[in-house]
Formats: sequence, C-alpha cells, structure tokens
Amino acid sequence: MAKKTSSGKAVASKAASDSAAKPERSIALAGYRESVESICVAIILALLFRSFVAEAFVIPTGSMAPTLMGAHKDLFCNECGYNFRVGASVEQRDPQTMLGQNNKAQYQHVVAGRCPNCRKNNVLSLASEPNHDTFSGDRILVSKFAYALQEPQRWDVIVFKFPGNPKQNYIKRLVGLPNETLRVHHGDILTQPAGSDDFTIARKPDHKILPTSHLVYDTAFQAEDLLVADYPSRLQPWDVGARVPPNDSWLVKRTPEGLTATVQAGNAPKWLRYFHNLPTDAERLQVDLGQRLEGVNPYRSQAITDFYPYDSYVTTDRNFVRGVNGFSMQYQDGELPRRTYDNARMNGAFHWVGDLTFEADLQTDAAAKQLILEIVEAGILYQCHIDLANGDAVLSINGEQAEMFDGGLLTVAASTKVRAGGSYSLRFSNVDQQLRLWVNGKTIVFNAPPAFHPETFATDHGSRPHFTVAHPLDAAPVGLAVVGGTATLGHFQLHRDQYYIATNGSSPMEDYDSLQTPDAIHTVLGNPELWDSTTLWAQRRMIEFPLEADQFFPMGDNSPESKDARCWVDNYFPSVPDQDAYMYARSSFVPRDLLVGKALLVFWPHPWNRPVPYTPNIKRMKLIR
Repeated sequence: MAKKTSSGKAVASKAASDSAAKPERSIALAGYRESVESICVAIILALLFRSFVAEAFVIPTGSMAPTLMGAHKDLFCNECGYNFRVGASVEQRDPQTMLGQNNKAQYQHVVAGRCPNCRKNNVLSLASEPNHDTFSGDRILVSKFAYALQEPQRWDVIVFKFPGNPKQNYIKRLVGLPNETLRVHHGDILTQPAGSDDFTIARKPDHKILPTSHLVYDTAFQAEDLLVADYPSRLQPWDVGARVPPNDSWLVKRTPEGLTATVQAGNAPKWLRYFHNLPTDAERLQVDLGQRLEGVNPYRSQAITDFYPYDSYVTTDRNFVRGVNGFSMQYQDGELPRRTYDNARMNGAFHWVGDLTFEADLQTDAAAKQLILEIVEAGILYQCHIDLANGDAVLSINGEQAEMFDGGLLTVAASTKVRAGGSYSLRFSNVDQQLRLWVNGKTIVFNAPPAFHPETFATDHGSRPHFTVAHPLDAAPVGLAVVGGTATLGHFQLHRDQYYIATNGSSPMEDYDSLQTPDAIHTVLGNPELWDSTTLWAQRRMIEFPLEADQFFPMGDNSPESKDARCWVDNYFPSVPDQDAYMYARSSFVPRDLLVGKALLVFWPHPWNRPVPYTPNIKRMKLIR
C-alpha cells in the first residue's frame, strides 16, 4: 500500500503549478516574439521603402531658391508686409575659408535682407524677434521609383549623386537631356539634338511658368513709408508721347491695404503702364528722415533684372555676445552694424530680363468694348486684344512692322468667356519665345501655336532693352488698355522668368566676357538713355555643353549662387568669336547611374518660433513643380 507523505503532496502540487505556468510563459514568449517580429518587419519595410520607393531629404543650400529653401531667414517686410526669404547658408560655412585681418576667422552673420516687392532693406532684430533666427532648409520627399517608370523630363527637380563625390546628394532642376547640345544664351536655354544643325529654345510647359518665375511687384503689398512720402506709383496712366501722366485716363488710388485703378474710357484706348521705378537707398534715407518725394518723375524707370531676394543678404563678421538674458549684439538690435557686406549690390541683379508674366484682376461695365494686354521685349510689342462683345482673343506681334508667328500667321486667335460687365483674372505671359493667356486660372488654347523666333524680326533690335521718349518700351514693359465703358483694376502682379547665367566660372557669376564692375553694370541698367549707346550688351557670352547618351545636365533655380553643372569644368577651350558673343565648350553632366530620384513635395518647411514654438508652416507645404 502506497504511503502518502507531505513531501509527496508538495511534489504533486509543484508539478501542477509548473504545468499551469508553462502555457502562460509560452503565451508571453509568443507575444514578445510577435512584437519583435513586427518591429523587425516594420524596420525592413521602412528600409526597403527608403531604398527603393521614397526618401526624405533636407535642403542644405539656397541653390534652388525660391523653389526650395536652404538655411535661411524668413521675413515679413517692415514696410509693405510681403513675406520673403533670405539665404543664411553663409553662416554655416567653414570660417577658416573666410580669413580676415591677422589671419583670424570671420564668423558671418546675416543681419538684413532686401524685399523683392518694395526693395526696403529690412534689418533683422536678432536679439528680440525669435522668428528672425536662422531656420534650417526645407524637408522634401523624393520618389526613387519615378525614373524606373518613365524617362526624366526636362524641368523636373531631381536629386542625384554629385559626380565629384558620389557620397554627396545634390538637388537641381534638370535642364539638359541626353544626346543634345545645350546652349545658355541671354538667360535662355537652347538645345540642338544630335544630328541637327539648328538650336531651338527649350520652352517650359504652362504649369512650370509661375513656379520658375520670380516676383517683381504685387499691388496687394504697398510700402507704407513710400505712401507717406507720396512716392509715385509704379502703375501710371500713359499715352503715346506723354511726358507726364494724362489727367483724363486711369485714376490710381493706393492705401496700405492695396491699389485700385479706375478709368472711364472712350473710343480710344486708355493705357495703364508699369514703370520699374524703384526708390534708391538715398531716397529711402530721405523718407526715413521724414522728407517727401512727390517730386520724383512718375515715368522714371530702369531695366527689370535678375534680382534674387534670397541673395540679398547683408552680413557682418561681428560675433554674438551671450548675455544673461539670451543673445545680444555688439551693436543695437534692429540696426545695421557699421561694417557689413551687401551681397545684393556686389553679386546680384546684373542682367536684364525681358521674359515677363503679369496678372490683373479686371472688372468692366456693360459698355466696355475691348481689352488690350501688352508686354514689350527688346522693343517689340506683344499684344493680346480681347473683344468684350464675343470674347474673341487675338494675339499679335508689332515691331517696326507686323511680325509673324512660327506658323507664318500674323495673328492667332482663341475663344474666351471674357465679356463686358464681368470680372475676370487675366494672366498674360511672354516667356521662352511664346505667348500664353490664362482666364481665371485656365489656359486658353489658340488656333495655332503662339510661338515665334525674334531673330527673324526687324534688324537692329536684338536681345537688348530699348527706350524712346515717345514710347518707353522696355522701361515700361507691361501695359493694359480699355476701349469704351468703365473698368476697375483690383489687383496686379508682375513676375519675371528665370534667367540662366552663361558663366565662365568667374566670381561674381555674370554673363559679361570683359571685366565689368558692379557699379558700371548697374549704371547702365538703371538709365534707359544709355541703352542704345552702351557696349554692355555685346559683351554677353554664350556657353555650350555637349551631352551624350545617359548624360543629364542640372542647373539651380538660384542661378547666381548655384554650383551646378555649368561650373563642373572638365575640359576648357579658349574662347572663339561667335558673332557678338563668346562661346565656351565644356564637358559637365550627371550620368544616369547617379540619378537618385524626382523631388515630389515639401512636406516640412521650417516651423515658426512665435507665437508658439514649432508652429507648423503650413503655407509653404507644397508640391514641387
């Protein structure tokens, strides 16, 4: 007979307990293993997604500004309120590369930037304004799969490995394609396919026109200091031969909230023109001292240039001094130090830009008969006439005589919904030797391509600005007119096209083959009376880049400050005369196997520091065009 003991009971009890614990431990282990496996799978999928589908990048420099931002300051103009960004990558450069007196490193700090709209030099309040801190570059999403499905397209924004250092990623706009020769000439891109003898201009599609353009003027943002000083409006009533604005034409009214212009028109066109009349720094100083500027000639003007607000930074080599209450400066906060470097004056706005796009919000009454939109380039009048009775739009080119479009037609036509008594947003563009029209944001399709070749036009025009007393031409290159009835202009915007510099690798980056000082260039560009006599235009060069199979040519949207393929010189050949310019041959490209992908969107621009730290900057989240 078996004998039961207390120890036997304990053994049985322990066995039962172990039997019950094993399933619990198995369940716990299984759950732990499942969690680990899920994390591992997620990491593997993320790595696969990053390697083959998409990846996030941070923009380091301003070579693609204003499309994409590197390290920068984000400003609202003190006078007109326009929001613009100024580059600050110079603050992150190695100070040993900028040695000053006694071989001491110069630490650069951006202390000001110039507004592209009213040209006010805005001084930063670095100690008291958190949003004047230096912000990091845009964070973008790049599709690595895009070019597995289709060929890279001209004007795409691409990411690639820099041929000089494949470990370093660059981002630029794709300009040159395989098996063609690319030419940079007077700011434009021309291409010659392999086997062809002719160069043709590379035209941007409609949806790329505004994303690659740069603001010149926006009437929604009026500089209050200029209003107080009665500085003339840049929009002025005008008539052929007029020396002063006529009294029986457009009435322009300005307030801090914007500009409006009204007209009662008769049977003759009543013109409103844009004069690129910018206040000088000396005049801005007079305004600061409380002086009035009503005596400035309202028809005074200058050439529209490749000014980049991003490059308008003013720097100082003075260092920050950390105080007990945060950062303070060795000079009064909000005032320029005595010793500064003005990059915009020394390295910017050197080239005339004739490719323009303007937008006007117009309202007419039922008696209005016709609208005329006009852009002048190189002394040639490019016009759009809209019949307000039936909406018919007709494009024409008027130089010394009526000129023809590429198809041999003197005019091209289209139907629109613009009628008398309505209110419309009209956009008219002359970019890449092609006219374009939009009504309420919709592209108007004409009965023939409105493209042209200006070199076939009358003799002495060339690609340079023109001016006469009877008609200011390129000194007032945009105009609109109304025939019959009453019209009101509620908003006006003017943009210039991207200007690609035909650099020879010199610094500063400019187009001119002979040595030109910044002051000499600005003197010519600022005085229309000199345009006919100067030799400056004949000094502009062209450059060419031959591309073979699987070779791509990228360039930055910020042409003066982009170290792109124009500057990757492998082979340099002496200049050879080519008409009135000089041409340089080079070998620079990105091979296909170094393409990383296509930039898709800015998913995280810098956040704001005020009113709440890390406030999302939703306004600048966008698709990349």
